[in-house]
Amino acid sequence: MTIQQLLNLATQKLSQSKSTSPLLDAEVLLSHLLDQPKEYLFTHADQILSPKLEREFKIRLNRRIKGWPVAYINNKKEFFGLSLFVNKNVLIPRPETEGLVELVLDKAKSQKNIKILDIGTGSGAIIISLAKILGISGNKFFASDISKKALAVAQKNAKQNS
Repeated sequence: MTIQQLLNLATQKLSQSKSTSPLLDAEVLLSHLLDQPKEYLFTHADQILSPKLEREFKIRLNRRIKGWPVAYINNKKEFFGLSLFVNKNVLIPRPETEGLVELVLDKAKSQKNIKILDIGTGSGAIIISLAKILGISGNKFFASDISKKALAVAQKNAKQNS
């Protein structure tokens, strides 16, 4: 099948599911699988995919049809300019949470030697964003979570985004 045929098939199937954005979901799943930007799908619409890639896409598509969030299927979520690893052990960072980061940044800009504690850090989205923007020189950032699996995800994200 070509990229366009797979996108058409996926959009049709997702339209019959709980997806509120069938085409976008299909594009994000396929572009991630191909490790290419979404624009690639349009400029290479006639490209025939290998049977292996087609099977893998259909596995991911079926997960989405069953209600899995795209971020969990791709194990990736963009947050405040960072690319974060996410899985079932953490909540998916919400766009509204970026407002919280902006609020803290406004308050912290005029401060020196600040200390920030992120309780229930999950993926680490908030604390990593703040540390990246404010810098660690003189500042201290702490993250805690009751879940060791969530802390492992946050640690992975901290290393990936340092």
